[in-house]
Amino acid sequence: MNNHYKKIADEFNNVWKFSDNYKKWAVERIGHILNLNIKDILVDVGGGTGTFSNLIYKEFIPNKVYCIEPEHSMCAIAKKYTNIETICCDTYYFINTLKYNYNKILFKEVIHHIDDRNKLWSNIYNSIGKNGQILIYTRPKEIRFPLFEKAKRAFYKNQPSEEMIVSELNNNGFKTKIFIESFTFKLSKKEWHAMIKAKFMSDLSIFSEQELIKGIEEVESKYCVNNFYYIEDKIIFINAYK
Repeated sequence: MNNHYKKIADEFNNVWKFSDNYKKWAVERIGHILNLNIKDILVDVGGGTGTFSNLIYKEFIPNKVYCIEPEHSMCAIAKKYTNIETICCDTYYFINTLKYNYNKILFKEVIHHIDDRNKLWSNIYNSIGKNGQILIYTRPKEIRFPLFEKAKRAFYKNQPSEEMIVSELNNNGFKTKIFIESFTFKLSKKEWHAMIKAKFMSDLSIFSEQELIKGIEEVESKYCVNNFYYIEDKIIFINAYK
């Protein structure tokens, strides 16, 4: 999957054209659930181009925000933000080898990319600071985005269920709370089709250009209303704490 993000790194922030209100809502929910304050050291795992890492810092001014991203081209963009510290490595290397101090950790839309999560949860539990918390920002297996059916099935196959994630965390000593919320936003047909063509989600990377064109035709016939898409994003917040 890293090769997918390498290909779209330069246009990543343009590809994800969710509204500014959506970004503001997401940042506020993350900060409030984690109860971020000036004493906290936050790790944003798979922080990509650093957009949300930077927005979180500006909104809540924690002591420190680390943006952890394994893809070098993404890191190069994230390093332009001076409010955060970007480290180009994978999650396991950061947790197991670098051993930075931190007490809060965010997995925003990346949990499906992480293998051997049980080992990771165990290592985090043993290394996270006092009042340590994890927040997993993810989606249900049955996504509500206006996508073609083959794309929805690909997402379903790759996405771990919230029940599975909670079970893993509980088995490794964490207590958990789940919050489920939705945010609906509006995008033009041109914007949404461009996002699909650019394979804005890694699950779209398996489809050829012809399959995407055919998929967009399906999406338009099913979901487009007066040249716009009304997109409901259902988010599952899994908060784990010691």
